[in-house]
Amino acid sequence: MFLDIGVGILSAMFVSWHFDIPLTFWLVSAGIMFALLPDIDFVFYFFETDKITGYKHRNLIHNPLLFVPAGAILIGLLFGEIFAVLFTIASFLHFVNDSFGIGRGVRWLYPFSKNGYAFGYLHSRQLKWGLWKPVFIFDEKYIREFDEIHGDRDWIKNIYFQPHIFSIFEYVIFIVSIIGLYFYVRK
Repeated sequence: MFLDIGVGILSAMFVSWHFDIPLTFWLVSAGIMFALLPDIDFVFYFFETDKITGYKHRNLIHNPLLFVPAGAILIGLLFGEIFAVLFTIASFLHFVNDSFGIGRGVRWLYPFSKNGYAFGYLHSRQLKWGLWKPVFIFDEKYIREFDEIHGDRDWIKNIYFQPHIFSIFEYVIFIVSIIGLYFYVRK
């Protein structure tokens, strides 16, 4: 979440700079909202009792080939080109973020493939240093089995409320975005 907020702020700053427009409260707010929007389906998961199936929250919206173009067109029609570009950047970067660290990847090739893809590192409740591999491919047939071994029902507590490589990275990006925003607005 902190990484997505930071990415939303940085995306708004980039759009402001690229289009040479003022960085307004609304532009920054939209950047944050667009970066968080792909996780709106998390609300359904949050109220689900079987937390081990949390990977399913990414099955509804975490399909960039569909979500980004459809969202950009809709936002463009409703709010104009600048907000469509901001949506494209912020939501795409959200999917990039979700391809590392937590969860079971992103269905980058959906509707052509239902596999989830993750890169580099994945959190595991079984392994202190997590799983490291260039590319993880999650086939729907085996994902529940994977989650029963490596899934962490308390991932929020175990990642964000104690020192963890992923939370440290998220906090650093978030702090850098706040500092960058401060200096960008002051110029």
